[in-house]
Amino acid sequence: MSPILQDIIPYLILYKYVAIFAIAFAAAFIIPIPSGSVLMAAAAFSSIGYFNIYLVIIISIIGNIAGDNLGYWIARRYGREVLSRIGFKRILKSDKLIKLESNFNKNPGFIVFISRFQVFTTLAINLLSGLSRTSYKKYLIYEVTGSISQVVFYGLIGYFFVNSWQSINTTIGKIALVIIAMLVILLISYGGKNGRKRKIADL
Repeated sequence: MSPILQDIIPYLILYKYVAIFAIAFAAAFIIPIPSGSVLMAAAAFSSIGYFNIYLVIIISIIGNIAGDNLGYWIARRYGREVLSRIGFKRILKSDKLIKLESNFNKNPGFIVFISRFQVFTTLAINLLSGLSRTSYKKYLIYEVTGSISQVVFYGLIGYFFVNSWQSINTTIGKIALVIIAMLVILLISYGGKNGRKRKIADL
C-alpha cells in the first residue's frame, strides 16, 4: 500500500461517505490523489459490511463528475490567462500545442473516456479540454460515461478481489497512462503531417 493511501485510509474510515465524495471530487478537480485506490479500498471495506457498495459507487460518480466539470470550466474560462501570467505564454502559442488542440477537438471522445482511469491523465485531459474549448456536449458525454465506467469497474474489482485489488489497480493505471501517451503522440504526429501536406499544396 502506498504511503499516500496509508495516510488517507484513516480519514476514509472516520468520515466514510463524506471522505469518499471529497476525495473523488478533489482528485478529479485539481489534486492528484489516488482516487481509484481509495475507491477500491472503500469497495473492499464494503465486502465486509463497513460501507454500502451502492452508495460508494453513486457518491464516487457524483464526486468525479462534479470535479471534472469544475476543472473543465475553470480551464476554459481562466486557464489561458492564468498560465500566461505564470510564464507559459510561449507554450500556449506554440505550433505543437495549437495542432494538438485542433486534432484533439476533432475526436476527443475516446481520449476523454480512457483518461478517467488514471488520475494524472484525468487532470491533464480536463485542462486540455478546457484550454482548447472542446465542445462541452462532447466532453460531457464521454466524461460522464468514462466516470461511470471507471467507478463501477474499480468498485467491482475492490469488492470482489479484496486481497489483490492493489496490484490490479497499479496495472490498470499504467495501461491507461501508456494508452493516453500514445494517443497524444499520434495526435501531434497527425497534425504535423497535415501541416506539411497543406504547405506542399500551397506551393
